[in-house]
Amino acid sequence: MFSELPVISKVLFVVFAAFLLQALGGYYQIKNYRKTVREIHRLGNVGIGQKKGKFFNGNIVMIAADGEGVIKGVMILDGISFLAKFHPVEKLFEKELVGNSIYTFLEITDEFDKKMRKKYLGWVRALEALRMRLDADLDEEDGEEEENS
Repeated sequence: MFSELPVISKVLFVVFAAFLLQALGGYYQIKNYRKTVREIHRLGNVGIGQKKGKFFNGNIVMIAADGEGVIKGVMILDGISFLAKFHPVEKLFEKELVGNSIYTFLEITDEFDKKMRKKYLGWVRALEALRMRLDADLDEEDGEEEENS
């Protein structure tokens, strides 16, 4: 029966099926993203960074740290299809992530040239987001101490 359809109908069917697969995959990827954000947020403050890839090298990095900047957990989504899921990461630049300070890694990434910064852009953005959040928390605490004095 399918072989009796005109060529244009077959092409439209394939395009429609690909569209449905993409939409379904996007739904599950967003569901996985939200679940991972909730899980990692339980560990502390969260910094999220994204590196968009042309075809294969994009990623989303989530880093959780306590109020002192000590990393409590790291998850990354990197893959080439909508079937990719977040997974934990233990090391970056040959250093253990969990238990180390974000400032240790920020010292390294702050020295990157343009090419290295682009390569690790998801990591850089997640670390910088955490730095901004922790600095804002410190500013709030300083403001509260001045009011109480």
